[in-house]
Amino acid sequence: MQVMRLTFLTEIQNDSLMEIEMKHFILLVLCCSLCCLFGCGGEKLPLDFPKVFPMTITVKDGATPLSKVRIMFYPAVTGAGAAYASSGTTDENGVAKIVTAQGGFSKAGIPAGEFVVTVEDIIEVDLGVTPEEQAKMSMGELNKLTDERKKLIAAYKRKVPEILCKSGKVESRSPIRFTASEDNKELTIDVAEYKK
Repeated sequence: MQVMRLTFLTEIQNDSLMEIEMKHFILLVLCCSLCCLFGCGGEKLPLDFPKVFPMTITVKDGATPLSKVRIMFYPAVTGAGAAYASSGTTDENGVAKIVTAQGGFSKAGIPAGEFVVTVEDIIEVDLGVTPEEQAKMSMGELNKLTDERKKLIAAYKRKVPEILCKSGKVESRSPIRFTASEDNKELTIDVAEYKK
């Protein structure tokens, strides 16, 4: 009888331990879920991430706002290779909010400094072929599709003059310069001024 009783007590103690462990487990899962849902103090940016200021840019052609235009900001100083990129895309009103990205992190705004600003059309070409259909095509069919895409891009009537798209060598860069600062947060570009 005593052996049976001891076994019974051990089972009761194990059940109590199991109950306590289950409560801790549920509490741990709840805490982890809350951290995932609400975050653990916000996104931690890298220490070398630049301080940024809100930046709004408007792109137009005369009085007409230009939508689906990409704006890029490059450091104006030659050889100053920044580890970040600042860019934005205009909406239907020709307005873009600039975002700075570095190493998988991003934050709305632009760092202070001198920039060369490029403006490019975003060209969307619909060939009527899904990625699944492309995956089944032969190399010859893919080459034909690529040629068709190139023809459509070449025939696209650009909204932005080509001079504004360049970011390479200093002598051929976009003529648009901008000094961003806490007090200088807006820029309007009228592409009509750069058409020949």
